[in-house]
Amino acid sequence: MNSSMKAPKNTPINSRRRVRVAISIIALALIAYSAVCAAFYLWQEGLVFEPERGRVRTPRAVGLAYEDLTLTTADGVALAAWFVPGGPQGRTILLLHGNGGNISHYLRTLLVLHQLGHAVLAVDYRGFGRSAGVPSESGTYRDAEAAFDYLVRQRRLAPANIVVYGRSLGGAVATWLAAHRRPGGLILESTFTRLVDLGALRYPWLPVALLSRFEYDSAVQIRRVRCPVLVAHGRADGTVPFRFGRALAAQASPAADFVALPGGHNDAFLRGGPTYYQHLDAFIRRVGTP
Repeated sequence: MNSSMKAPKNTPINSRRRVRVAISIIALALIAYSAVCAAFYLWQEGLVFEPERGRVRTPRAVGLAYEDLTLTTADGVALAAWFVPGGPQGRTILLLHGNGGNISHYLRTLLVLHQLGHAVLAVDYRGFGRSAGVPSESGTYRDAEAAFDYLVRQRRLAPANIVVYGRSLGGAVATWLAAHRRPGGLILESTFTRLVDLGALRYPWLPVALLSRFEYDSAVQIRRVRCPVLVAHGRADGTVPFRFGRALAAQASPAADFVALPGGHNDAFLRGGPTYYQHLDAFIRRVGTP
């Protein structure tokens, strides 16, 4: 008797209940996904910029004489910078660092370039190290312009004797600068094609192209660069894949020199060693006049 009173499993009531449950699950999943997309859109500055305030050490820690400078951008932001003098036959290099840390994490690079005989101006973007302000894409471009213009106007250097050297995110800034100024040469190390390409690789489950508020489109900017270009990339780079460096070099016109380095994203310069440093020196000395 009791068994005859049980509703069949596939009654319209149970079917409708299952549909409502399925719709509720899908709605919750869409709400959660939308919340993740909104968070990515609103807080992506924290994914792009990882500045460190203060300084770990100064060039004096590696035996380098230097000038501690404050540069002012076109929009009035005070930037901290170091100028390390070079030899009489060297060129001057504008060093633009990556998205994390600050110039005090690049002492080994400063030392190598100095030992090669070149002067170096290393600048911290706004919000990094002891620089004022808050990081932004347009801000990094203004910061790079201020550093380049300082070398031309205050140091009385011919643009053709300045080599712009960018690493990682700094490579995107350096490419933009070289497209809008006329340096003697451009060096890109461990750099991506477009930030959205890198974002799509890291977050394949997000519509990065729709959500990104950053461009850093070096693939477009490098086509506007008219100076010689050297692109170097670590074969084992797990942050910015090796193929990105290859693709970026292929976009340059005329074609860029390309150097495949051992090591990954953060140690390619060091693991490149004397062979790479000699290649850098030869490229740098090809441009301008001492």
